[in-house]
Amino acid sequence: MNMSLSYIISQALVTIAYIILGIGLSRKSRIQILIGSSVYSILAGIHYILLFGTMGAISCFIGVIRNLLFYHNEKHAKENSKLILYAFCIITIILTVVFYQSLFDIFPCILSIIGVYSYWNTSTKVTRIGNLLISACYIVYAISIQSYFTIILEVYLVFQTLIGYYKHEKN
Repeated sequence: MNMSLSYIISQALVTIAYIILGIGLSRKSRIQILIGSSVYSILAGIHYILLFGTMGAISCFIGVIRNLLFYHNEKHAKENSKLILYAFCIITIILTVVFYQSLFDIFPCILSIIGVYSYWNTSTKVTRIGNLLISACYIVYAISIQSYFTIILEVYLVFQTLIGYYKHEKN
């Protein structure tokens, strides 16, 4: 198997990204979850660019902007408006229509919309449950761009999310 340097770099970046997101999702604080998700989105976005996964990169770009906005609102005790929720969903759908190349490109759209809602909602319980659904979409998308290692990392992320859920969301 001939692995290119960009493929190897992409796999290293996505591994670091998942470790950081897993740590964030196992924490109690919403701020820590948002920080972990932001770093993940940046590194995973580069990963998808290196693998020519346009929709994955777009999904990560949306995640970075979304997380920065929600982080700002959380730090300043501001409510996330429904307008923000609707705007991100519409932008996601438009970008999917514009850059759509295959049936698999729908999965980053779905996961972005789930992500927008689960991070827009200030409940860490909703965020964790949303991340479980997002993992399912990423697994299907990872198969389509032949990022098989991502599947293993998604399984790790599911376990980290469940640990955070059971540790902090008992009621």
